[in-house]
Amino acid sequence: MRTGAAGAVAVKHLAVKGAKSVAFIGTGVIAEAMARSSATVHGFEQGYGYSRDMAKNSAFCDKMSAELGYAFTPCLSAEEAVKNADVVFTQTSGGEWVLDLKWLKPHATIIASGSDQPTKNEIPPAVMSVTTRAFCITAQCLRVGELRSAVEAGVMKETDVHAQLGEVINGSKKGRSGKELIVCDLTGTGAQDAAIGSYVMKLLD
Repeated sequence: MRTGAAGAVAVKHLAVKGAKSVAFIGTGVIAEAMARSSATVHGFEQGYGYSRDMAKNSAFCDKMSAELGYAFTPCLSAEEAVKNADVVFTQTSGGEWVLDLKWLKPHATIIASGSDQPTKNEIPPAVMSVTTRAFCITAQCLRVGELRSAVEAGVMKETDVHAQLGEVINGSKKGRSGKELIVCDLTGTGAQDAAIGSYVMKLLD
């Protein structure tokens, strides 16, 4: 729930206007949460899925097509999925690159939610170096997120982060301004857990 909600917020504020297609690299439970949650804030018309396990990939696409009411295509490669997408969700174990700069549409939004760890590196430094905006919980992403690997590669500095996602939500920083390439690295926080818990408790009262 927490990760899916954060993904929906990222889509709402960062996806290019009129985005029609979405890709999921990694098709497990986090991908399902992202697909369901993003459908509450944006009307995608075509989905793509890629997983190394093609049976799992096909099952994900069939399930999401039935639930969300738009077609999902199981792809034979990550490249096929990414090339077709306005929004790209990545949710893998996070230790190796899952896409390439030349696959991306110029206006793509990448929402990375792979496993947070000191070896997290779903997004190549070449992609991070040309993003017009990089949205992170900066301190945490410097330790266990995509920002860490980009800084280590020498292609970004901490000061290159345009904004944290919360700053975009509250209006203190601008989100998307046009058709630039955006990376949003999601990393879970206790504040999100507390907010969800508080909301659930209110429902139960």
